[in-house]
Amino acid sequence: MKRREFVQRGVIAAGAVALTAKPSSGAAQGITELIPPSDRAKTRADAPAPISEAEREQRREKARTLLQQLGFSAMLIEPGANMEYFAGIQWGRSERLFAFILPVSGKPVVISPAFEQQRAEDQVSGRFEVRVWQEDQNPEALVAQTLTDLGFASGRLAVDPSARTFVFTELAVARPSMQMGNAAIVVNQCRGVKWAHEVEIMRVGNQTTLAAYRGAFKSLRVGMTQAQLAANVSAEMKKLGYDGGALVLFGESSAYPHGLPHPRELQENQVVLVDGGLNVHGYQSDMTRTVVFGTPAAEMQKVFDIVHEAQSRALATAAPGKKAGDVDAAARKVITDAGYGPDYRTFTHRLGHGIGLEGHEWPYFVRGSTVILEPGMTFSDEPGIYQYGKFGIRLEDILAITENGAEMMTPRQTSLRAETL
Repeated sequence: MKRREFVQRGVIAAGAVALTAKPSSGAAQGITELIPPSDRAKTRADAPAPISEAEREQRREKARTLLQQLGFSAMLIEPGANMEYFAGIQWGRSERLFAFILPVSGKPVVISPAFEQQRAEDQVSGRFEVRVWQEDQNPEALVAQTLTDLGFASGRLAVDPSARTFVFTELAVARPSMQMGNAAIVVNQCRGVKWAHEVEIMRVGNQTTLAAYRGAFKSLRVGMTQAQLAANVSAEMKKLGYDGGALVLFGESSAYPHGLPHPRELQENQVVLVDGGLNVHGYQSDMTRTVVFGTPAAEMQKVFDIVHEAQSRALATAAPGKKAGDVDAAARKVITDAGYGPDYRTFTHRLGHGIGLEGHEWPYFVRGSTVILEPGMTFSDEPGIYQYGKFGIRLEDILAITENGAEMMTPRQTSLRAETL
């Protein structure tokens, strides 16, 4: 989530090599066309099926191919989104090493504290071998021995790009003969390019988010606090079968992309900015809607129209073969040409971020990014204009790169009036 351009450069360094790995036959990776957005949000009962173990095995096979092409013998993954993606294991991080080892050949291995063995085996369900270490033992030494047993007494180990520093250092001490590298190229080429099933799950999540916003905006009233509207958004999401939440900003607070730490009460003709999302089968939604409670001032309408055009221009620019940085540039040019530039003067952040199992993940729509867009990549498209002391307007929807361009997962906002969402 916090990895930025150094990860992008790592992917580029791999060149065409990393791009040659494709899913196994039958996997729907390319996104040719999204199902047209519908105003009906699906509840939990009729949401798409969760990711299957067969799909995870296809992910592991793609990772193995990439590892071989890049000269790695195995990959070590710590708990988090990467472990959930490749192994379907949900586990919290602590000072005790818990790891998933994916060798280029052979059965994957889970390294677990011995007292957690039963819990680990419950999640593994026989799919992988579980090896344990006692409290007075060195878990990194167990990793080194496991790699030897798998036939990799030397060679190169790709380590989770989100791994803690002590994991690197302790592995280096335990196995000085093994070279270690960053697994970012492998992880990004797998997670960064979504399959059709993943996109469908995300589409439902974003449509449900929009439905929750529509319900919550009906509760707007003078004197309401930001916290009260945020609670109403969460309640609407709960009604639809999902857990989620939102950042709510009124008036001047909306000029700060992440708000001000001061409670605000809603007044007539104020800007209301809501930015939030929910979780469907582990996949995150993310959406911002900015409305005016009452009658929009002329300047509010002007800024809305500029931001809307910037979002449109980005959507029209995004397509396979384009650079991610070019999409940011297209949106930023609209705002600059309208007199709200240059650079980051009022459009203070990048255009967008990748999204999937994490709300912010590789790749990014950011200035200078040379990441080449591919069908299946998913991004937020969220331009904004922020005027300190006055108000801010941001519009955010999630798009997916298709074979022929890009498509939004939800209907876009067209007015500052909440009743038109």
